[in-house]
Amino acid sequence: MKALLWLMVYVLVVTSASAVAYSKHLQRRNFFELQQVQERGAALETEWERLLLEESTWADQSRIEKVARERLGMHIIARDDMRVMGLP
Repeated sequence: MKALLWLMVYVLVVTSASAVAYSKHLQRRNFFELQQVQERGAALETEWERLLLEESTWADQSRIEKVARERLGMHIIARDDMRVMGLP
């Protein structure tokens, strides 16, 4: 009877130790995945900031005017060339 009790205690201790080791393994794996996700998030945030900067560069008023003049042959009209049309 005493040997059976010691065997049960031994099995419970080994099972508990295995569960602790497996739990630690899962914790390490999840922590590694968390670090990867955080790194990817930081990379995406950096890319987003770069894209915002690029967008502001492309949308700059002086650049738009330069492209309109050089590529499209547009110009700012003089006040004398403006005509105001009234409503009927």
